[in-house]
Amino acid sequence: MLMKEDRRIRTREFIAIILLILGIKFTDMTATILFKETTTATWMIPVISAVSFVVPLSAILSLVKKFGEINLIEVAFQVTGKYIGFLIGMLLFLIAFSSTIVNTRGYVDIITSMYFQESTNLSFYILLVGASYYLANRGLLAIGRTAWICIPYIKFSLLFAIILLWNKLYFQHLFPILGPGLKPLVMEGVKYSSISGDILYMAMIFPFVKGYPAFRKGILIGYGLAVLELSLFFAFFIAFFDYPTFEFIAYPFHEILRMIKLGRFVSNIESLFFAFWSVASIIRFSFYLYISALVLSATLKIKEFEPLLLPLAALTVIIGIMPENNIKNMLYLRGDFILTSSSLLLFFIPIFIYLVAKGKEVFKSEKN
Repeated sequence: MLMKEDRRIRTREFIAIILLILGIKFTDMTATILFKETTTATWMIPVISAVSFVVPLSAILSLVKKFGEINLIEVAFQVTGKYIGFLIGMLLFLIAFSSTIVNTRGYVDIITSMYFQESTNLSFYILLVGASYYLANRGLLAIGRTAWICIPYIKFSLLFAIILLWNKLYFQHLFPILGPGLKPLVMEGVKYSSISGDILYMAMIFPFVKGYPAFRKGILIGYGLAVLELSLFFAFFIAFFDYPTFEFIAYPFHEILRMIKLGRFVSNIESLFFAFWSVASIIRFSFYLYISALVLSATLKIKEFEPLLLPLAALTVIIGIMPENNIKNMLYLRGDFILTSSSLLLFFIPIFIYLVAKGKEVFKSEKN
């Protein structure tokens, strides 16, 4: 799939996308889900997850370098054949789309429970997904440029929040440093490796990035910074709330924002942070919609994937609005399925494709 050079995203835009896709996860229930098992060592989980994902990431980089101007699903079809390739594509689509549904509903619940209690979930769901669809429909270049323009303001607002609350942090809360112990900690880090597993989907947009060097540089820098950001904020939450209070807080990031004040007369400053968070959320879910449509079209071998964006956006709202108690939905469905079960698939799929590709190379060389 060749594209005009000026329509491809550059390294800085690619890094900005990764930072907003992975780095924003500390603002939802991810920390709460992890804290139940890892307690005071929750901040280590993103690092352990990233280390455990080194092998799949290496496989991804090798595959995109070897096969060039095609995405991961097209590589899977070439390497594994049409049946296994179709299965891999559908699995990746289901993971991406189910994540989109569950996470958008989670963000809508944050908005209506923390900021606009008098409003309905449906109205904000339509607004969030509608804005995400609009940006996704403009294309990956628009997503990347929007991310690059907005990310300095978003990250500065987060730094500002840390500075304002610095004197309320008690770093003694981070002890015992290994939480439940080294072995359980490593097991949980591997179990929840899908926290950073979204990086696999970056292989879907390789044809839209300006060459392999830009892709590799963007992956390594963006991935590293996002993991460090997640660890930093998880540690920030623990230092602020302490154990076991943290375990009973659904949205720690937004609870913290409520406690920020500038002097005696300036309150409700969380509205400022809410604006930046909303923009980051729209960029994140526009990318999720874009990737879901791209994966589905590549799996079904549909040339134009843009017409799929609107139906997928509508399905996201229709399915996502169904659960009545979304807190339990997020804790069990996202914790047990999306974060746990998908970890295995996101870990093994790129390794499997890589091994089959290498096996075919060896077989051809021996045959010749």
